[in-house]
Amino acid sequence: MNEQESHHQELEQDNAGDSYADAFAAVCIILVAVATAVFWVSQQ
Repeated sequence: MNEQESHHQELEQDNAGDSYADAFAAVCIILVAVATAVFWVSQQ
């Protein structure tokens, strides 16, 4: 494996990590939005 191939493999691994982080962040944002909506409705 040459240097370019190993660098490409590292980028793929980083992208996989980023996609998991993005998915986790999206789930957290959705949960916060739902919790806020439920709280706001319950205060009405």
